[in-house]
Amino acid sequence: MPSFDAHVARLDGLLARRTAIVERLEQRLLNVKGKDAARRRDRPFFEAALDAAFGTSGLFPPIQGDRLDAAGLIIRAYDHWDRTRWPGASGRLTYAHTVFDVFLLRQLEDLSLRIWDETPDAAPARLTAIQRLLDAANASSPRALIRDARWLLQTAQGPLARDLAPYFRVAREVAMSFTGRDGLAVHGAGAKLAGGHLRSQWRHRAAERRRPANDLDVLLTTRNSNAMDVGLLVWDLVPLLEAYVAAAGDEETRVALADAIVQGCSADPALLLERLDLLAPYTMIETLFVNAGDDGQVALTDLGAAHVRMLERYADLIGRAAPALALDARRFDPEATSYSPLGITYGFCADLIVNMAGDALHGHAARGVPLEDVFAHGGTAGSRRVEQSPEWAREIFARTSEALERRAAQPERPNASSIMSSAAAAIVVAPAGARANAQDHCVTSDVALALATGATAFPRSQFVLDRTEGRFLASAETDGRWFGLSKSVLTARLARGEDAIVTDVPPAVVEILRITSGTLLRTA
Repeated sequence: MPSFDAHVARLDGLLARRTAIVERLEQRLLNVKGKDAARRRDRPFFEAALDAAFGTSGLFPPIQGDRLDAAGLIIRAYDHWDRTRWPGASGRLTYAHTVFDVFLLRQLEDLSLRIWDETPDAAPARLTAIQRLLDAANASSPRALIRDARWLLQTAQGPLARDLAPYFRVAREVAMSFTGRDGLAVHGAGAKLAGGHLRSQWRHRAAERRRPANDLDVLLTTRNSNAMDVGLLVWDLVPLLEAYVAAAGDEETRVALADAIVQGCSADPALLLERLDLLAPYTMIETLFVNAGDDGQVALTDLGAAHVRMLERYADLIGRAAPALALDARRFDPEATSYSPLGITYGFCADLIVNMAGDALHGHAARGVPLEDVFAHGGTAGSRRVEQSPEWAREIFARTSEALERRAAQPERPNASSIMSSAAAAIVVAPAGARANAQDHCVTSDVALALATGATAFPRSQFVLDRTEGRFLASAETDGRWFGLSKSVLTARLARGEDAIVTDVPPAVVEILRITSGTLLRTA
C-alpha cells in the first residue's frame, strides 16, 4: 500500500491529466454505440477498462465494500441510452467528467480513512490536503458532488460491513483529532447522514408492511439492525449538543447546530429523545463493549466504558438542551419551507451520490446541488433531484417535535414518554420452569432447548452473525450451544411499560446482562 503522501501525489497526477483521461473515457467506454462494449454488463471488464483509461492499474490498493461505483455508472448509461438515444460527443464528454469525478471521489473517501496512518497527529493537515484535491477536482468539473472534505470522513463509512469495530475506531479517532469548527462539521455531517439513512429505512419498512410508522412490527424490524448506527449517532450528537448549549447567545451558530441535532434525533425520536432508559442497552454492542474472561468475570472494555460515558453525557445534554431545541426546531417545520431533508429517501449514501451523478444522463449535471445541500432546508426541491416525500417530512417533524416537548418537560427522567407504569418495566430473569411472557425473544442454537422452553431456534451461523451485528443484549456459548436475549424485547415489552419475563437463561448470559442492561435487569 502506498503511503498517504504517495497516494496524494498519484491523485494529483490524475487531476493533472484530467482532460486526457476524460477524452479516453469518452472514446473507449462511451462512444461505443453498436459496438461489443455497449452490450457488455460484466463488472470486471469495466473495472479493468477504467484502470486502463486512468492509467492506474496496480497504483492504488483495492477498495472493499459497495462504495461509489464508476463502473456501475457506465453500465447505467448504456441501459439508459439503449432505452432513449445515444448522445453526441458533447453529452458523452459531460458524462465522462462525471465518471472521472466518481472515480476520484472513491479514492478520496478511501484516503480520508487513512489520515491517521503512522502519525495520527497529522490527521488535520492531511484532511486539508484532501480538501485541496477535492477543490481542484470540483474546479474542473461541470458539477461538484461534494464540496466539503469533512463530509468524506462520513460518506466513506457508508457501506454495509459486518465488522463493527472499525466504525467505532474512526469515531474515537475523530473525537481525538478534530475539535472546534472542523470537529463540528464532521459530527454535523455524521448526524445528518445517519438521520437520513435511518429515516429512509424506517419509511421503507412502513411502506413495505403498509402499516403506520409507529406500528410495533415496523419498529421491531427497523431497530433490529440499527444498534451500531444509533450508537455512532450518539457519538456525533454529544459534541453538537455541547456546542449548542455553549452557543446560547449566538443565534446563527445555535440554529445551524440545532439543524444537525434535529435531523439526527429524527432518526428515532422515541428512542433518542424519550426513552433514554432503553437507548443505553439498545446501543450496547457486547462483542465490542464487554469482555467476558475465562474466569467468568465480566467487565466493560475501554471502548465500552467510553460508550457508557458518552451515553451519560448525552442524557445530561439532551435534557438541558431540549427546551431551547424544541423552540429552534420550529424553524425546520416542513410546512414553512419548500424543501425539507426530513422527507428524503435513499438506501446508503453511496446510492445517493451515484444517483446525483446520474443527473448527467438527463442533462441536469450543471444544475444539481452538492451532497451537503441535499441535507439543507429551503430552496427548491427540484434542484436536489432526490426522492422526497413532503408527507413523510411532516410526519417525522411532528414526531420529533412532540418527543422534544416531552423531553423538555422531563429533562432528567430517563423515560420521558407518555407510557409509564407504576414501577419501571424490567427484564426479569426467572428460575427455570417459571412462567414467562417474553421467551420468544430468547434465541438459541440448541433446538431441543428451544422446543422445551419456547425460545426461538436459530442456526449457529445466523446466531453468530446477529451477535456480530449487535442484535443481542447478551449472549454466550455454553458447551457448543449459543443462547442470547434479543434487543427486540426492549421495543416489544419494555417500551410498552411491560416487564419482560424470561427463563432458563444461562448464568453467563445473566452476567453480561448486568453490564449491558444495568438497572433494567431484575432476577427472581
